[in-house]
Amino acid sequence: MRRQQLLVYHLLIFPLLCVPLPEASGTAPSGVGRVSHIGSAISSLAAKGPAAAPPKQTNLTSVMARKGCATFAGLLASTADAEQTFVSNVDAGLTVFCPVDQAMKPFLPKFKNLTADGKLSLLLYHAIPVYYSIPLLKTGNGVMNTLATDGTAKNYNLTVQNEGEQVTLKTRLTVSTITATLIDKDPLAVYAIDKVLEPAELFKPPEAPAPAPAPEADKMAEAPKARKSRRASPPAPAGPEEQPADQKAADESAAGRTGVAALAAAVIATAVAVIAV
Repeated sequence: MRRQQLLVYHLLIFPLLCVPLPEASGTAPSGVGRVSHIGSAISSLAAKGPAAAPPKQTNLTSVMARKGCATFAGLLASTADAEQTFVSNVDAGLTVFCPVDQAMKPFLPKFKNLTADGKLSLLLYHAIPVYYSIPLLKTGNGVMNTLATDGTAKNYNLTVQNEGEQVTLKTRLTVSTITATLIDKDPLAVYAIDKVLEPAELFKPPEAPAPAPAPEADKMAEAPKARKSRRASPPAPAGPEEQPADQKAADESAAGRTGVAALAAAVIATAVAVIAV
């Protein structure tokens, strides 16, 4: 730095020595005026100092990797257009929700089964194109767009809610909670979350469970009622042709006995008649 300043001074001094300066009135020689003017120029330059360097932009993936989100950071860096989309939105305001490694590692098989577009959409789903501090998230509850949202379709949205001191992020499939703040400096905020945000556009919501069958106790309670209702109505009387078998046998036996008695009476009457003759 010192050598650069000396070089600048020399470049400024040399042209000044070559330009003639008007003689000052009085007894001072001409060389004194030139030296005085050069000294003023050098003093002014030294007061200004070197030009300030432009602010250095935060390396998102590096910060994530150092603070517990290395898996998510690696996917951002290795997925086409993902990291560049995040970086290009920082200046306008960006809030990132970074799943911790404990949540990302079990999710990797699902991620690998997605298409290239699906992988990009999932990563972009973890960022909102607006800067939100924690207090702003607590007061700004509701449905929010993400970097993956198509403005015309209004898809890939998530819901921000606060429950006490916790801020939760909800989709149709998952509920995640902010567990730590990695960066919070306008226009960028990065928060660690305990679960991967799964959009319904990429993953099928679970089906509603089928209704449970009736308990066995209810079936047993219904059975006596049915039997009782069947006993409540007495059977209709049998018709002549529907007499029981025992009754028919009794009737036939009585008829047989009547016939035998009649025959015996006839035989006796005939015998009496013959004796009388």
